[in-house]
Amino acid sequence: MCISATLSAIAAVAGTAFQVVGAMQQAQAQRAQAEYSAAVARNNAIIAQQNAADIVQRGEIARDVQRRRVDQTIGAARSAIAGAGLLVDDPAGTTPALLLDDIRTAGQFDIMTLKANIDREERRALIQGQQFEAEAGLFDLQASSINPMLAGAAAGFQNSQTLMNMFPSGPVFPGGGKTLGATRPVQRPATLMA
Repeated sequence: MCISATLSAIAAVAGTAFQVVGAMQQAQAQRAQAEYSAAVARNNAIIAQQNAADIVQRGEIARDVQRRRVDQTIGAARSAIAGAGLLVDDPAGTTPALLLDDIRTAGQFDIMTLKANIDREERRALIQGQQFEAEAGLFDLQASSINPMLAGAAAGFQNSQTLMNMFPSGPVFPGGGKTLGATRPVQRPATLMA
């Protein structure tokens, strides 16, 4: 009987130890996962910043190309006007001057539309980068809140009542309660006899 109780107690202690180690390893894995996710989010934020810079750079090139096209169109129109025998440098309000103004206005509108689209795409990329930064902060917070030692202690405390019942220092009552120290018998008052 004594050997069986001892083996049972050893098994219970070993089981508790395995649970403690397992809980610590699981908490460490959760912490590592949160740290990894934070690093990925930070990298995504960097990529979003790079995308924003690339959008601006490509947009400037597109606007320069559009400016050249407008200048070429104006040059072609001036050649056509001169080829028709009209004066290219007519004063404002004449047909050739109005035609050239319309081409400039339309070209400027196209350039402004490109700028608005570029700004919108850049803003979208920057907002995405900010979202990734916020996500990284949340994962950092999650990682800092995970404590493997505390998880191990919690797993150990879950089995503490079972272990305490296996090594009683006093009588164990149903329901898991224990008494501290020796128990005294309850004294009843003497009844009066008539």
